Amino acid sequence: MNNEPIAWHYPGGAPDQCTTDKAYAEKDPAWTPMYYKPTWVGLTDEEIEGAIDDGFAFGLDDGNVSNEYVIRYARAIEQALKEKNT
Repeated sequence: MNNEPIAWHYPGGAPDQCTTDKAYAEKDPAWTPMYYKPTWVGLTDEEIEGAIDDGFAFGLDDGNVSNEYVIRYARAIEQALKEKNT
């Protein structure tokens, strides 16, 4: 995961003494980086197919899909994304 700072705060400065100008902040090492912006990592086709297979294992292909199964299917996708992005 890419943890590039997107803003900097000057210690001891006013709460609004911030900048998003990296070049400006890097001129003085007292500027503190903050607000890290994570880079999204998407799923590959194979990972999506795996999540779909996991969903089908819970009964999504039986013609009688209930909310319980749809929630399990969504949770399988959510878990795959969580593992990829943490």
